[in-house]
Amino acid sequence: MKSEKGIFKKFVVRAINKIKDEWYIDSIMYLFALEGVFFTIINNIINNNNNLFATRMEASNFELSLVTSLPQFVGMLVLIPGGILSDRMSNKRRMLIISLISLSSVYIVLGFVPFFGQFRLVAFIGLLALAMGPLTIYNASWQAYFSDVVRIEDRNRVFTLRTKGTFLFNTITPLLTGAILARAALNSEKIKLHQIFFWCAAFFIFVQILILMKIPGGDTHQKRANGLRELKIAAYDLIHNKKLMGFIGVALFFYMSWQADWTMYYIGQVDYLKLNEAWLSYIVVGGAVVQFFTIGFWSRMNEKFGVRVPIIIGSFALSFFPLCMNYATSLPVGKGAVVFLILNTLSNFAFATIFLNIPQCLLQVVPEKNKTLSISIYTVMTSFSNAIMPIAGVQLYTALGSDLRALHITFFAIFVMRIIATVLWIIRWWHMRKDPIV
Repeated sequence: MKSEKGIFKKFVVRAINKIKDEWYIDSIMYLFALEGVFFTIINNIINNNNNLFATRMEASNFELSLVTSLPQFVGMLVLIPGGILSDRMSNKRRMLIISLISLSSVYIVLGFVPFFGQFRLVAFIGLLALAMGPLTIYNASWQAYFSDVVRIEDRNRVFTLRTKGTFLFNTITPLLTGAILARAALNSEKIKLHQIFFWCAAFFIFVQILILMKIPGGDTHQKRANGLRELKIAAYDLIHNKKLMGFIGVALFFYMSWQADWTMYYIGQVDYLKLNEAWLSYIVVGGAVVQFFTIGFWSRMNEKFGVRVPIIIGSFALSFFPLCMNYATSLPVGKGAVVFLILNTLSNFAFATIFLNIPQCLLQVVPEKNKTLSISIYTVMTSFSNAIMPIAGVQLYTALGSDLRALHITFFAIFVMRIIATVLWIIRWWHMRKDPIV
């Protein structure tokens, strides 16, 4: 009788603990998803419209490439100090909040850029670069904070819900902002709307901070050395970590192939396909809809095959985008826009793996010691490629004559790079095929 009571008591205790554990993970999962939603809204109303804002202030093609590239140099400068400071904190959420408050402050000032007269474009690019500092620290610290809060076995589930939410609002937000901008007839009216977007983003950031403060956990109790010693130790550990170095090598080339067309894609859409604000939003929305409906499938693929297999498919799918641009721009303008919308939308079938799998691949191989600093060193490398590759793409296009032929050659070169990146992901999977599937 006593033994039966003991067994029943243990069963009840285990059941209660499991319910508590599931509730804890579910609450974290929904809070991270909500935080991701606001981050996505901010990203869409700002970053998706920066090129349009610069164009309305009469930016040249080179200045448009600076809108993407220059902020990355600032990001590289702050990453290492930010990583050292973040690793010193007992809870990395503090660094996230500091970064977001700084970012909100810069966005408020950016809203006043049109009042700067002849210096407005210079001020716009300069302040965008300044905003990249806190934004870069936020991204690096967020990954470390996420791994502190969420256990490795729960990461795919939590990440999937967060990514689902971001893809949903990647659909809604561009549609709304594109429709609002398209309804404005005068250039001066459109510029005022861009100003309002920056101020709205500053407000949403404070809502995001409130959500972050509700997420439990994240406290660590590791002792920290001085900054230079930490950097030396992290760099030494990184160089001697073959799996981490292998990942960085593959990911870096992949990002180079992806970032090379970030400005060129805009030039192709606006200068050759003649897309307006509404059509540009349709392009973003089409891709986001496909990503939203496929994220569940890729999450299940991760559960079954691990995160290293689906990223191969995602990298290969990315090579379709330059082909879409080349084919669509070979057609008459009206027809080309419709064909491009259809092909670009379908090409997003595996795009979700980039945001879902690459961070998890990184967290698999990054050491716990000096985690944020190691992630920061990795991010410095990808930021450097982000700083030079959009300019490199535009410079190649310019050197070839800045015409339709030059556009097609540039995108074909990008296509070849993406095929090579896919091969590198396959080689990495082959070398790690005997490792546990996580």
